[in-house]
Amino acid sequence: MNFKYSLKVSDALYYFATIYLSVAIIFGLLGYLICIDQTKNCNTQVPEIALNNPGFVACFLPPSNLPNQTILEKWVYGEDSFEKLTLSKFGDKIGFCRTYLFGTDRYGRDIYSRIIIGLRFTLLISFASVFLSVLIGTLLGALSGYFGGVFDHLISFFISLFWSLPTVLLAFIILLVFGKNFWSIFISIGLTMWGDLARLVRGQVMAFKQATFVQAAKALGFSDIRILIHHIFPNITGPIWIQISANFALAILLESGLSFLGLGLQPPVPTLGNIMQEQYTLIFSGRTMQGLIPAIVVVLLILSFQLVTNHLRDKLDIKIALK
Repeated sequence: MNFKYSLKVSDALYYFATIYLSVAIIFGLLGYLICIDQTKNCNTQVPEIALNNPGFVACFLPPSNLPNQTILEKWVYGEDSFEKLTLSKFGDKIGFCRTYLFGTDRYGRDIYSRIIIGLRFTLLISFASVFLSVLIGTLLGALSGYFGGVFDHLISFFISLFWSLPTVLLAFIILLVFGKNFWSIFISIGLTMWGDLARLVRGQVMAFKQATFVQAAKALGFSDIRILIHHIFPNITGPIWIQISANFALAILLESGLSFLGLGLQPPVPTLGNIMQEQYTLIFSGRTMQGLIPAIVVVLLILSFQLVTNHLRDKLDIKIALK
């Protein structure tokens, strides 16, 4: 009875995580198209309505000119408009009204819109970082485990070297050398995560290269590349996917942490980390929701990836036990 209950709870948590991640990715992809403030970086500032609570409604006079952009351009870059909004005393009879779902920040910007675009940038950096870590970790781990010898010792040394460096310190050094831009940020995060995957792939390849079917492939004269790609890798994809899922959680945590410390993308470009950095002081001034919303989004993202990781690990363990 207890086992069935725990199984139902774990399944429910997994479904919640899957739904939350799906919604987050869809919102990040849609980006400006579902934002209330559709200008570039959602940076329209209206000081008159600063620090209003969630659900606040404000009405504005109609803009004098509308940007002439395609939907694709708006989706990628946002509206190319920097016209200042003017409050209207006539409601939506003259002009238009906006409902600020998550309230406004200290500059009168829409928090909901900035979180949507911040989510897009955070997920984009995380995906790029994980891709880089998978590329480096899988390649070096496979070569190290398959060929062994001096090559294995050399790669193992580099893995241990990266492991010995504090993650944030390594990212800080890379950002200090190459600057705070998109490329240096995702490279710095990716270079801090490849070691775990390399060790995993190395161990899996070392175990499978002694298998009978691999020895038979060698006897038939198959090339090493063919053996790795067609015979070994199909048998180790499960553990790799588990590590990839865990790396996503770590990438989001690192990006948010670096941005919170001022080492990520710089304002006015929004990321979840720098939005948290801008908003957290509001908690101490009675604006609890505005201060907590960005942190809640980040925590749920990391938790969801961890829940998916646990689910994948449980399913893989069951399959191994059945074999």
